[in-house]
Amino acid sequence: MDDSQTLRGLRVLVTRPQTQAETLCRLLAARGADVRQLPLQAIESVRQSTQIARQLQAGREADGWIFTSVNAVRFAAQLDAGVWPQCIAVGAATAAALSAQGQSSLMPTSAYTSEGILELPELQEIGGKRYLIVTGEGGRNMLAPELQARGAEAQRVEVYRRIPLPHAPEAVAQALHEAHAVLITSGEALERLLQLTSEAQRNELLHSTRLVVPSQRVVEQALQLGFTPAPLVPDQVTDAAYVQCLEQWWSQHGIPPRSRMTDDNTTLTDSRLLAVPEDGAPSSAAGRFWLALLLMVAIAAAGWGLWRYSERLQATIAAQSQQLQQMAQDMNALEVQADRLDQRQGDLAAIGQRNGSALAEFGARIDAHDEIVGRINEQISGSRDRFQLASVEQLLILANDRLLLARDVDAAVVALDEADQRLAALRDPRQFAVRQALAQERTALQAVARPDQAGAALTLASLIARVPRLPLATRPPEHFQARPEPVVVPADARWWQRAAASVRAAVSSLFTVRRNAGPAAQRLTEEQETLVTQVLAMKLEGARLAMLGGDTVSFRDLCESASRWMADYFRVDDPGVLAAQAELERLRPLNFNPPLPDISRSLSLLRTHLEPAAP
Repeated sequence: MDDSQTLRGLRVLVTRPQTQAETLCRLLAARGADVRQLPLQAIESVRQSTQIARQLQAGREADGWIFTSVNAVRFAAQLDAGVWPQCIAVGAATAAALSAQGQSSLMPTSAYTSEGILELPELQEIGGKRYLIVTGEGGRNMLAPELQARGAEAQRVEVYRRIPLPHAPEAVAQALHEAHAVLITSGEALERLLQLTSEAQRNELLHSTRLVVPSQRVVEQALQLGFTPAPLVPDQVTDAAYVQCLEQWWSQHGIPPRSRMTDDNTTLTDSRLLAVPEDGAPSSAAGRFWLALLLMVAIAAAGWGLWRYSERLQATIAAQSQQLQQMAQDMNALEVQADRLDQRQGDLAAIGQRNGSALAEFGARIDAHDEIVGRINEQISGSRDRFQLASVEQLLILANDRLLLARDVDAAVVALDEADQRLAALRDPRQFAVRQALAQERTALQAVARPDQAGAALTLASLIARVPRLPLATRPPEHFQARPEPVVVPADARWWQRAAASVRAAVSSLFTVRRNAGPAAQRLTEEQETLVTQVLAMKLEGARLAMLGGDTVSFRDLCESASRWMADYFRVDDPGVLAAQAELERLRPLNFNPPLPDISRSLSLLRTHLEPAAP
């Protein structure tokens, strides 16, 4: 038998998704195994792919991305092809997938699991850091809570999902019955396999199926589900490790030992040769003859076996030498190709440098041409352009004054727009830098947050008008009616019981005795009620004045003070009081003094252009 056919006679059932099982199936078939596929799940991208892509783009500033599978790398690369931060892979296969994307990564050395990731030295002191956990839907969700417990911010981003595939129970039972080993890639796949089997088939499945699982966690899950044969676990979660694990198991349990058969046959032959007839004992000369003959046969057999072994050993050595020579030739060819690529890269770098120099020279020529055209245009236009540029300068000064002194963003934007229109009418290429700066400054101004100050002022005015109508907490209800409790008299009551009931009914109509949970709130005088109402109105009016003056800090403090004042002195269960507090909570986060951008660069560039022509 060929030494490479280490899995001849083994029937393996691979339950991986179709798109990921090709390499493993090819390796198993190369070792002589009979490979059959039964994909239990399909892998596809999540539905909210646009939202997930935004989360990945926003997470580029994180301290690290943690990938829990090869699928996480593949689908993340489809959603975001940018430059990722420091990557951490759960295992060797995931690290290889990251390397194929051009990303360096860290990976555990103890175990390719979430526990192994958490043992990395880089994840011990992580207070204040931020991490993205790129994974699929479902899973253990162990990493995020543990990282958060260590003081880091951890966000879970699910980039793919597993879809269960339907299979007929009869087909599943047939595939399991014919397989010597079943390769399971996750705990979800194991549960899916049980779901696809009937109750009658499940008992045979649990007691006869040899599983190959990726981790000790799935082993424990299989044992809890009732699988009797201990599942096999590879040293690493790679295709080569799965093949090696099956080779070790199949060499011990799959093929009967040939040496044992040879020993048995030899023993049988020896016993037949040394058998003595029952009617007498052999002579000493005959015994020595047969003994010598037996030794000669044994020596000849041993020599023939050594000769056959030496031939096989020489053939193996020759084949390995040939493979080494072929590998050396391939390495030489690869080195030649690498030298050619290095030379080609050097040539491309030189070409790029020459092209960059040519482009720089061409740009200098364009600038010189623009300068010449500008001078000619200035000579033709004369003083008209000078007057137009002076008006543009005044508009830019006005925009800076309105922004810095009055914080009037709208007026500054209007002034910049007018200045840009006048520069566009000049058609002077030398003013391109000024117009570019104007465009950037207008964009910055339009990005300034401008709250609805008029709407907020109207809201506060409405609240001030409603203050006198808000009910105070100590004001009694306007309508109160005592309701006497009914006195129930049994039908078989005697005359004195009926008389006592009539007396109790008469007394209860005069007054009612009820239990009070505590002392009542102290009543306020009319002057005190007026003072409480006026204080609330003054706080609201102060908030409105602070808003109009752009004092955000005082505005927020007064809104919070007014809300606490209503909670202390007004009825908090009244709809009007609740609505007023809700309006204050809505208005309090407003910022009437946002940071303003610097719009002086366009003015500086324009003055730089005007300086040479100044007297």
